[in-house]
Parts: sequence; structure tokens; C-alpha cells
Amino acid sequence: MISCLCVTRGRVPLLARAVECFRQQTHAERELLIVYDADDTATHDFATAIAEPTIRPIRSEAVPRLTLGALRNLALREAGGDWIAQWDDDDWHAPARLARQWETLEQTQQGACLLYRWLMYDEDTGSAYVSAGRGWEGSIVARKDLVPAYPELARLEDTPVVLRMVEAGVVAALDQPSLYIYTFHGANTWGRDHWEQGLLAGAQPLGERDTTWVRERLGIAISTAPTRR
Repeated sequence: MISCLCVTRGRVPLLARAVECFRQQTHAERELLIVYDADDTATHDFATAIAEPTIRPIRSEAVPRLTLGALRNLALREAGGDWIAQWDDDDWHAPARLARQWETLEQTQQGACLLYRWLMYDEDTGSAYVSAGRGWEGSIVARKDLVPAYPELARLEDTPVVLRMVEAGVVAALDQPSLYIYTFHGANTWGRDHWEQGLLAGAQPLGERDTTWVRERLGIAISTAPTRR
């Protein structure tokens, strides 16, 4: 089973899309953990109203609030699967994302898989891109017991984890950008300077047809109301 770990705060419409992406996954053995702070009532109301056994809300009662790195560690401890996937709440995950990364893990017999490229969308400008080639931290699927503890930082918490795994020689790369759309919407962990100077470095703009495809994917099932099944 793959445990998809989603740390979120105060953006239910985006979270609803991430939940729908999880529901559409073709990899059967999976669960989604929604990790949120106790004072985030909107997320609490949304997550606890989802009556599905494969989707589990995890509330952090810590005061003061935990850092993003500490919340990722909480998600790791609560994961029921032997494998984990980072499942960022503001991005789009293709229905075949888990299945294709799992196939890569089986073929390579490695302990982790990263996407070598992914798609990126700027909500402010309406522009879409395919990234430069590198191991993108947010796309990780890995054996839980190989994932080091995240440093308890407010941001840049996942890069040291991925670097340690790369140095250990346990990471396989999958070059299929259409499996993931990273979105910049102005309320990301990092601001526009990081987007323009970091993520866009080496990226290639998409044409109008492919940009339309990206916009259509990002428009799926955005709703503040949970879907009961």
C-alpha cells in the first residue's frame, strides 16, 4: 500500500482537488492522510465529512503549531503503508501517477522514485511550462523505512531528505512530465522570486494547445463541499 501524505492548511478548494486526484488513482492499494492543525476549522470540517475508509484526517494538536517539516514527520509516523508518496495539496496528480511510479520501482528495484520533469502552471499569468530535468522533491514515492526524518523547518524541509536518498543510491528517475502539474498561485511555501529564479530556470514554455490541457486538468472538481461515496 502507498500512503499519500498531504499536509495542508486553510485552502479547502485546492485540497478538494487533491482529494479528487487521489480518488482517481489507478493504483488500487492506497490511502490518503490529510494532516492539518487543530485551529484550522475549515479543513477539519471538510476532512472529517469525507466518509471514506481510504481517506484519514490527522489533526495536529501541537501549540504552538508545528513546522512543515515536523508535520511531514507526523504524517510519516501515521502512515499505514510500507510506501509513502508526497501529495501536495495545491498541485495536480494524474490518475496514473502512483501506478507509473510504482511500475518504475518494480522495474528498477530501487527504494524511491522521483519525477525527472514535471509540468508547471503560473496562475497569475496563465502560462504553462515543462520543467528542467532534476529530481523534483514533491513527486517522491518511497519505501517508508528509507525516508529520513525531515528537518523541522518551515520550508526547504524536503530537499535534504531527497539529497540523502540520492546519495544513498536508492532513487530511480521517471521522465513523464504529464503525471504532475506544479502550480504557482501566490500562496505557495515559496514566493514569486523562488518561482522565477528557481523553478523557471531552464523551463520551456508550452504552446497554447498544451497550456489548455494543463488548465483543463487544474479545473477538475474544485469544490468546497466534500464528495460522499
